[in-house]
Amino acid sequence: MATSTNAPEFEFLPGRKAGLIEKFHIIRSHLHTDTGVIVAARYVGPITLDKRALYPALTSMLKCRRALSTQVQAAETKQPRYVSLKTVDLSQIVTFRDAEEKELYQIAEFQFKEHLSFLKETPLWRLIVLPDNTVIFHYDHSMGDGQSGLAFHRLLLTALNATSPSQDDPSPLVAIPEDLQLQPKVEEMTNTSVSFPTALKELFEVLVPPSLRKIGSSWTGKDVSKEPSTYTNMRIWNIPTKDAESLLKICRAHQCTLTSFVYTVGIVILGALLRDCPKKYKFLATDIAVSFRRYTKVPPDAFCDHVSTIHFFPRIARCSDELANDYDALAKQFPWDDAAKNAATLQKKVPKARELVGALRLLFGQYQAYFQGFMGKKREGSFQLSNLGRFPSDPSDPKDSWHIEDMFFGLCDSWLGPAIKLGVVGSQNGSVGLCFCWGTDAVEEGFAQSFVDGFKKLVEAVLHDAEAH
Repeated sequence: MATSTNAPEFEFLPGRKAGLIEKFHIIRSHLHTDTGVIVAARYVGPITLDKRALYPALTSMLKCRRALSTQVQAAETKQPRYVSLKTVDLSQIVTFRDAEEKELYQIAEFQFKEHLSFLKETPLWRLIVLPDNTVIFHYDHSMGDGQSGLAFHRLLLTALNATSPSQDDPSPLVAIPEDLQLQPKVEEMTNTSVSFPTALKELFEVLVPPSLRKIGSSWTGKDVSKEPSTYTNMRIWNIPTKDAESLLKICRAHQCTLTSFVYTVGIVILGALLRDCPKKYKFLATDIAVSFRRYTKVPPDAFCDHVSTIHFFPRIARCSDELANDYDALAKQFPWDDAAKNAATLQKKVPKARELVGALRLLFGQYQAYFQGFMGKKREGSFQLSNLGRFPSDPSDPKDSWHIEDMFFGLCDSWLGPAIKLGVVGSQNGSVGLCFCWGTDAVEEGFAQSFVDGFKKLVEAVLHDAEAH
């Protein structure tokens, strides 16, 4: 039974203590400053996804992955723990929408307002199934990183192709096997020790006020509000397969990756939008999320929180009003050398990013005080990019089997997170989904919408310029 003084009446299976990055995300959720991650996919198959098709597939998944039945105990303490529900009721976490009157991004926005509470009789995820077979997987960040969203859809796709729809109305209750295990903490699977220079740098970031650091001369949107809020705006853009393939060819020709290209596009557009901002702002504070799965060696369909970020401070590249509104000219002058350098720098910094996980020890368990210390103060980030890569395809799959045609991936983290966030993911058919997110208290909606529009126009202009040559 749960040991809290307000212990619920339902029982848990034993689990393990949360790790460093897991505690970071647990406390963020406990303070109601984050509602997690969304990874959605549109399934194409022989039937409409309903209870008879989906419940058997989800049941098989719950019986092989402990994370899907996970809950958190003692979230308010220095040592929260993962536990598992003995039984999961699918009817409490899966919602089927019969008709759709809202845009996909509006449905996702609403999900980010809904907290995935701890110490409940439901696990740390929800599923929304739309009439066109789009499956929206919303999960708490402490349950898994962005790659865990891909893992969910890998498992679901496999399960749909391996199970037959129930002939009768299936039971929503799933008994969880007691012998399932969570993936180990990231610090148990790869070296997260902190070098002396990194420790000094991180202590400097925590102890020295923003005005005396580089962040003080960086544009980062609005200051952090004094009241936590997860209200998130979202826009979704799907780049069709043909255009996505062309973009990849263009990137390879310029010795850069799609990640570094998209990141550089974001820098260019922000520079154009900030051309009239106060001269005291010289830099952007940017992050690129990186996965440690290459070091922890977990399988692609594993659920785990093995992630960190790499920080950059690029200069704001202001331009004239005339150039800022001429996307063909911006495309012709696109800084491909910067994109190539960004790709090389990112590759070089990935191993060292593990130290940022280890550096969380320097908080000595005071995560809650750390987060609350940002209230009313300068935001620490301008722009964050997370690229999950492409969802794998299997050429051996029968043509009439289930497959995925479009995906998107978005992050909440609206209260403390960067002013604008961009999630990127590729689907089985080669299309690329881009999801732009921003907190309603983090940046003006008009500014964020101009960023989205400018981003699209510049990418399209780059494609057009390449076709012309």
